[in-house]
Order: sequence, then structure tokens, then C-alpha cells
Amino acid sequence: MHSDKFPALNIDWYIPQLIWLAIIFTLFYLALSYLVLPRIEAVLKDRKGKIDGDHLAARDAQRNADKEAERYEAEIAAAKAKGHGRVRASRGKLDEELSENRKDLDNQLAEKTAETEKRVQGFLERASGEMEAMTAGAVSDIVKELAGIEVSDNEVQAALRQRSKE
Repeated sequence: MHSDKFPALNIDWYIPQLIWLAIIFTLFYLALSYLVLPRIEAVLKDRKGKIDGDHLAARDAQRNADKEAERYEAEIAAAKAKGHGRVRASRGKLDEELSENRKDLDNQLAEKTAETEKRVQGFLERASGEMEAMTAGAVSDIVKELAGIEVSDNEVQAALRQRSKE
């Protein structure tokens, strides 16, 4: 039974071709659904879990940074209040006890005030530097984890400074 027709167009071959099509389709379907797709699904779930975990870690880091900023601000306010309180107490005591040496004592108080302000300013600068370094480290870690890009703390600090100027 050899014909001149192209085999795919030969009516006698339709049934075997359809049977083989069904068998191959079934095998492909089973291979995909039991071998390939579960692996892809597992990879996607792992990625989603990692991204969600990184997102939560970033939120926690932001909350911690905010708490530290509030703590620094409270310490600065307390230091300023304490410094101003000392100055006022010293000034009142000196006015009562040593009114004749008022000019000399006023100069001394001005120096103490400047010293206290310098200490407070130094504390402010140190706190700002620590917050900037801590934030830069956290941001560079987050960028590395989420985007896979290695950035230095200096680059992050420069970007944060530029962003804060805007």
C-alpha cells in the first residue's frame, strides 16, 4: 500500500497520526506538569519569599533609624535644656552674690554658653554623621540585596546628600 500522496495528506495515515499526537501531547503535558512547572513554581515562591523578607527587613531598618533619630533629637534637646538651665542658674547666683564683678562674670558665662553650644553642635554633627553612616550602610545593603548592585557607603552618602539638597 504505497501511494504517491504526501504522507501527511494521506487519509489512511490520519488515525495513527492523531493517536501519536495524543500520546506525545499527553507525555509533554505530564512532563511539564510534574517536572518542569513545580520547579518553576518553587523558584518563584522562593524569590517572592526573599523579596518579602528583604522588604520587611528594610521596614525594620527604617523604623530603627527613625527611633534612633528621635532618641538623638531628645538627647540634643535635653543637653540644650541642661546647658541653658546651668547658664540661667549660674547667672542668677552670680548676680546675687557678686554684683560688683558682674562684667567679668558675664564674660565667663558667655564663654561657658559658647562652650556648651559647641559641645551641643559637636554632638549634633556626630549624631548626624552616625545616622548618615548607619543609613548609608543599610541602604547599600538593601540595594545590594534587592537590585544586586554593589554600591559603596560613600556613593550612598553622596546620593543622600544630593537628595536632601533637593
